[in-house]
Amino acid sequence: MFTVAVSAFSHVPMEAAIDYVADFRNAPRWQRSLTAVEVDGPFPAAKKVVEVRRFLGRRIEAPGELVAWETGAGFTVRGHSGPLRVESHYGFASEDGGTRISLHLTMSAVGPVRVIEPLLRRSLTRELDTAFKLLAVTLDAQGDGSPATS
Repeated sequence: MFTVAVSAFSHVPMEAAIDYVADFRNAPRWQRSLTAVEVDGPFPAAKKVVEVRRFLGRRIEAPGELVAWETGAGFTVRGHSGPLRVESHYGFASEDGGTRISLHLTMSAVGPVRVIEPLLRRSLTRELDTAFKLLAVTLDAQGDGSPATS
């Protein structure tokens, strides 16, 4: 089992950052490996999400479920894909007139996949660092955190 922690600062108000990140339909705009998302809307109204991504050259479909919602503070999603179990906690805090957005992702592998945990950790750390930089840029470009129009 391992944990990856990343964060980013955006100039948007905290409520706008939470609304944007909690609506997983926005996630492909800032998570490049994410190719599709199936969700009924933003959390906490929606409870389930299915992410489809490319990771290490493979297509991975990962269903997840909202397991905790802390109004004004963050939320936690638990998911799985084959032998991988993931818990992602998104946190939000007011900072310098904007918002600090953080993610603590814990992943555990069962069976023979445990052998590649170091590779998974390195790859996820790079990917999430890049994603959170893009998240901040995306939010700042939109100004209020509303979905971008294409």
